[in-house]
Parts: sequence; C-alpha cells; structure tokens
Amino acid sequence: MKKSIPNLIIVLAALAAFPLTPTAKPERIKPGIPYYSDKYETIDGRYELGEEKNLEEVYKNYNYYEAVYDKKGRVVIFNAFKKGMIEFSEVYYYDGGTRPVKKEVTNSAGKKRVINLSP
Repeated sequence: MKKSIPNLIIVLAALAAFPLTPTAKPERIKPGIPYYSDKYETIDGRYELGEEKNLEEVYKNYNYYEAVYDKKGRVVIFNAFKKGMIEFSEVYYYDGGTRPVKKEVTNSAGKKRVINLSP
C-alpha cells in the first residue's frame, strides 16, 4: 500500500503536466471529407472544430459542428447544426496563406452575406 501511494502521485503529476485539451483539428486530414465535433473555437475570423468525434456521437447532441478541410489543412466549410438542421454555414476563401480573406455566411433561411476578413 505504501508503494502504491508514491506511484499514484507520480501518475497524477504526469497527467497534470499534459492536460487533455481538445485539438483544433483532426490529426490526419483528408481533404473534402467532413469532420465532426460538439465543440468549436474561433481563430482568425473562422471557426475550427474542437475534439474530433464521429457523426453518431455528435448527432445525439442538440448542437454539433461539421468542418471540411482543403489539402493544406485549412477549414473551407464550417456548418453548425441544431437538432439535425443547419443553423448556419460558412465558406472560407484564402489568398494562399493560412488566414482567410473573406467568408460567405449562409443562415438557416438560406440568406447569404459576404464578410471581408482582410484588413
């Protein structure tokens, strides 16, 4: 018993040193394939997925998110779903870099608007 307590402390310290935080995108990306999550974050005016999950896991949630990446690993389409219906969709346009220069936002009614993101 006395040996297991120091071992437990070492394991807990190791876990604290490497917190389990969600990744911003899947480890291996296949361009054009949708990826899903129940969380997202905003980076440089675009949405990025939280921890990747399969569709069955996120579909049972009230809200979930879908992202499609290009061959450079950039989000090109981001969809937000509510009860299985698209709440909004964003399509990102890049000028060759990693930051989008504009995005096209479509709401659930199908109304589109373009937002310039470059200064």
